[in-house]
Amino acid sequence: MERREVRAGWGGAVRVFVVPVVNVEVFEHGRGGPAIQPHLQSTPEVANRGWRDYAEGLRRLVRTFGALGVPATAVINSDAAKLVTVSALLKQSGWELGAHGINNSSGHSRMDREEEVVAFGTCLKELEASLGSRPQTWLTPQFSVTERTPEIAAAAGVRIFLDFVDDDVPFDVVHTPTGNRMLCLPYSMETNDFSLVLAKNFDPRQYAQVIEDHVQQLASEPGGSKVVCLGMHTFVAGTPARALALSRVLGRLTSCPAVAFATAAQVHDLVRSGEPPR
Repeated sequence: MERREVRAGWGGAVRVFVVPVVNVEVFEHGRGGPAIQPHLQSTPEVANRGWRDYAEGLRRLVRTFGALGVPATAVINSDAAKLVTVSALLKQSGWELGAHGINNSSGHSRMDREEEVVAFGTCLKELEASLGSRPQTWLTPQFSVTERTPEIAAAAGVRIFLDFVDDDVPFDVVHTPTGNRMLCLPYSMETNDFSLVLAKNFDPRQYAQVIEDHVQQLASEPGGSKVVCLGMHTFVAGTPARALALSRVLGRLTSCPAVAFATAAQVHDLVRSGEPPR
């Protein structure tokens, strides 16, 4: 895959496009996952699994974003979308519905090419069946990206790729033998709720302040339009302990000059508009 810069001026007067990315995840029984209290190890697992399975977080984020008029992109495990309550909430949310692998216990890093191709096909097909449309945006579960992942994603029809975290601007990756290309939107590890809450133990107001500082800093910098994908999880950002501070900071950012909220698909369409046909 080859990196290519996108056309200058794609974002107009907007300095920062903020893309909330809500991870909707499920984990296989007996295979663990992220933990709020890692020292609690029981069989069967009760505390940390129950925390990961906190279903009200998705409903709360849908309400919060709806009240603020803030768009979002959900990246969804296809196993999660098979749950009737989850698929119903997502279809009612008005969010862009993207893909996040089959589940968050089965990463891609140990797959061979054939297995990874099958995993992409299975995930996208099952999400289309559950949600009514085939996702165009992709985030690999566990960031378990292989050297083949971008090529396979582009061949599967993915248009927007969130696996790269090394920039503040969008860029294309192109598979030169086929011409397949995807728009890469930078997914910020600095503002991810796992990084701030689970790794750094930030309290809700510290978590919100980092988001605000990050966006305000980008808005103050020269150059073209930038993008920040705010990665959040239903069982972290969506809990009562954190949702209030999150809603307040998002509300403040909606009134900031030169800052706009968008879905990943909306950013993609802005970048592609005005391009010559290919």
